[in-house]
Amino acid sequence: MSKGSKRPEDRHKVDFPVFLSFQGAGGAIQRVTARCVDLSPSGARLETKDRLAIRENVLVHSEKFGRMGLASIRYCVREGMKYSVGMQFSAILKLSDPVRKKILDGVLSESSPR
Repeated sequence: MSKGSKRPEDRHKVDFPVFLSFQGAGGAIQRVTARCVDLSPSGARLETKDRLAIRENVLVHSEKFGRMGLASIRYCVREGMKYSVGMQFSAILKLSDPVRKKILDGVLSESSPR
């Protein structure tokens, strides 16, 4: 599915830091920081200064949600001085779970303009 296509799920405009871990060249564990700017049960869009390989499998963590799950990088496009990265979770992120819903509501209120 392309970036601009309509998706049948709720997508949320957010703004919080995430950490990606993956096995890099030579088997060393790499860690990249990014900002999550769009979140849905099946994936997310991030902004980062680091270029990520398409189809790279990453483990996604955040201070707010804890371990968010395993995801595959679907695209990584340079936009100015950063990269826009789309990723798809390997398992649906259950945002309707009462605990995650409360965290999401808090993230949405922090992200909304004041």
